[in-house]
This record gives sequence, C-alpha cells and structure tokens, in this order.
Amino acid sequence: MAEEIRNGKKRGFAIRALIVLGTLLLMAVVYVSAILLQIPEDETGSHAAAEKSEPVSRMQPAAMNDASALAQLFGAPLPCLPGYAMNGQGDNVNYEGANARIVTLQYPGFILSAVRPAAAAPLLLREDLSVSLQSGVVCLSLPVVLAAKGDSRCAYFSGADAAYAVYAPQAGEENFLSLLDRLQWSN
Repeated sequence: MAEEIRNGKKRGFAIRALIVLGTLLLMAVVYVSAILLQIPEDETGSHAAAEKSEPVSRMQPAAMNDASALAQLFGAPLPCLPGYAMNGQGDNVNYEGANARIVTLQYPGFILSAVRPAAAAPLLLREDLSVSLQSGVVCLSLPVVLAAKGDSRCAYFSGADAAYAVYAPQAGEENFLSLLDRLQWSN
C-alpha cells in the first residue's frame, strides 16, 4: 500500500513536470514568433496580420564586400560591423508564394543574415539552437531573442521592414553580447 502511494506521487510529480516543461516550450515559441514578426498596429489599434506586409520586388542578385551597397540593393538598412572584412551576398527567395529578399554578410567568426519582408523571418531560424528567454537584451535598439547550444549563439530581431539574425558558431555569451553592442546600421 505504501509502495503504491509513493509510485502515485512520483507519477503525479512527473506529469506536473512535463506540463511545466511543455508550457515553457510553448511560451518560448510564442515569444520568438512575437519578436521576429513584430506585428504592427493599424490606425484602429488592432493588430494587422503579419502577412499583410508590403510585397517586395525582386532584387539584383549580388556578391560584394560593401555593406552599404548591399543595403541599397536589399532596400533596407543592414546591421554591420564597420572596420572588419566582410563578404556579402544578396539574392531572391520565395516565401509562401511571394518574393522575399535575403542577404548574408559573413564576417570572421559570425554571420549576419537579413530578410525582407519581416514576415519571412522564419527563413532565418536555426533549428539546432535552443531559445533562451532573457529580457533586456537589445541590438540596435530592437528587442532580441537569443538562441544557443554550447558555444553557438544566435540573436533574432526585426524592424518594420526586415528581420535579422546574427549567428556566431563559436562565441561565448559575453563575447556574443559584446558583438551585438558593436553592430551599427549601414549607411
């Protein structure tokens, strides 16, 4: 009888633990989606659907080492790290039946990716990383969602026109947060 009661308590605890973990995972997914897709408010104060973002035309595919020139082709400012060598490329992709523009800037030690429209943000997600819910982390005055696994780190953030991801495959947390602080908008 005592053994059955102990087993019942263990089973009840395991079920409650699974419910809590499932709830936390669901909250993380909702939080990442909310940050990446930042749904704008229309004039009436209600939220407009993210799918109603302005369509983008196709861009001229390019490969270059000038972030400002690539930002002009992209049609929106790009985060960059001035003074560091970079290889960039921009191209067109199809997202949910519509045109999207994607740009990748490769720096020594990290990769910065951007996509337009912001509704195409899921194209930037790295599935092998776990989301970390930390409040107060910002990059270029935009709220950030962090994801990590081991020393790999990724920051996701978005503006009105584009969504961004900064991925560092071998950066500790301190170094990665320092990197985010040093980013600037391209001119």
